[in-house]
Amino acid sequence: MFYLVLAGIVWGSSFPVITYALRDVSPLLFLVLRFALAFALLLPRYRSLDRLKTLFNRDLVLISIPNSFAFILQYKAQQLTMASKTALFVNSSPLFVAVFSAVLLKDRLAPRQIAALIVAFSGVVVTSTRLDFSGFSSVNIGDLFCVLAGIFWAVFVVYSRGAVKKHGAYNVSQALCFWAAVTAAPFVGFEKVRFASQALPALVYLCLVTTILAYYLYLKGVQSVSALSTSIIILVEVVVAFLISHFLLGESFSGVETVGVVLVVAGVVTVVAK
Repeated sequence: MFYLVLAGIVWGSSFPVITYALRDVSPLLFLVLRFALAFALLLPRYRSLDRLKTLFNRDLVLISIPNSFAFILQYKAQQLTMASKTALFVNSSPLFVAVFSAVLLKDRLAPRQIAALIVAFSGVVVTSTRLDFSGFSSVNIGDLFCVLAGIFWAVFVVYSRGAVKKHGAYNVSQALCFWAAVTAAPFVGFEKVRFASQALPALVYLCLVTTILAYYLYLKGVQSVSALSTSIIILVEVVVAFLISHFLLGESFSGVETVGVVLVVAGVVTVVAK
């Protein structure tokens, strides 16, 4: 579980960085560059082209494609809907993980997990909305993209444990990076492409830290933790993103959001503590 907590912390740091970077680069181009660079850095281990066939293994493709589309949908949704909706709907993935785990994997959900899910997701709702639901009276395509992103990430979480145990963390990491870049590339032509050199530091950070390192930590940790517990623990990224936005970027932090952060932490602790 320690590895998953670290992965959540690392991923949490990505949100402010992405927000900063997207001022200077178009979203999908940035997404392609992030994962293409990560794939290139992981490539040297493959000393022959024959070993690259692993990238097309059915198991790895089946978890990589949902992960890829989750990123694409979230990046596009950020341009089409409110930030509060994006945060709430995308982080609804633990709800879908609970359903998929019970239906697809036949996992029995423990009372502790259910309690943790309720508490943590309540925190996500409070933190994301500040209990202001005035903008939720209407639904647009961006909202749909966010929900679909949450569903795709749930599929990824549910099946990633089995893929890692069967193929190893390194092969899974490389496949995730490869397919994210390949899947997003065709969509770049549908946006106004722009790129400024100011985005390079953010690109390097996201590639090395929140992609290569974070995937390593996640895939290392997921091998010994159930899908639902994994999805709840990863919600620590919500807490980290808000703390960074407040203390480093100077964004306001209300009392209501503080309650939400405490609830998310309580949910994560409920899963982690034994």
